[in-house]
Amino acid sequence: MIGAMAARHGGGNWPPFTALMAVARDRREALAAIDAGADIVDLGVGGAGLDGLRAAAPDVLICADRGPADIVREPAAAPYSARLICADVAAAVAAGRSADRALVRAVPLQIARLTGNGWASLVEADDLAARAGAPGATGAQAIAALACWLGASCVRTRHVAQVRRALDMAASIRGLRPPARAVRGLA
Repeated sequence: MIGAMAARHGGGNWPPFTALMAVARDRREALAAIDAGADIVDLGVGGAGLDGLRAAAPDVLICADRGPADIVREPAAAPYSARLICADVAAAVAAGRSADRALVRAVPLQIARLTGNGWASLVEADDLAARAGAPGATGAQAIAALACWLGASCVRTRHVAQVRRALDMAASIRGLRPPARAVRGLA
């Protein structure tokens, strides 16, 4: 599935843009997040609605704590084909995962080092915004834009529509995403 997503967006093991992982409690929230621009849906503990979501949105990656998710949090529950979310590179190595099978949690200062060494990075926008004293959508947008600018692989949030706009803006400024409409002014 990651290969399919990457192929859709230019090849490689991970898309060339910062993917948006939406946190959803159930299938209804997941479908709303997909409509708002999520590339990945995190169904959390228990993975409520995983099978139904897979049928309803086959092109969207699913994250859960168990298989058959595309991205998982628990090494014991992770088939080797799934990407594993790890606290750091050491945890990924300890779990027997190579860079193409792990998604490493990161703060903005770690993104360049991880990316330079071939690891995909996951930025938890809501958590970082709350720790910085700016909880809510505005804080998550700021963290997401910064993470995208620095080259993060993925940003996780509950504020899907707002963070999608921030990611698209930062990707457009970096030249990774073409503008929705180009107007050429003539003098």
